[in-house]
Amino acid sequence: MTDAPAPPQPPAGPVRLVTVACIMALIGVGFSLLHFVRPTPLLFSLFMIVGQGSFAAALVLYAVAIFTDLKRRKVL
Repeated sequence: MTDAPAPPQPPAGPVRLVTVACIMALIGVGFSLLHFVRPTPLLFSLFMIVGQGSFAAALVLYAVAIFTDLKRRKVL
């Protein structure tokens, strides 16, 4: 056994928010690629509703993660 200190744990909140933001952005990219490859009215509607909505949600979640981390480090 060693008496070495344990490595610091990463902040769980911002890391999860960034992970969810990345997943939401990938969903938006998926819908935009589907619409780009096969442009139909249904895929256009899905892109406008789901794709852009997931991009917007990803942007908001990423901004919240940034502000949470800045407040945790007492920069703001």
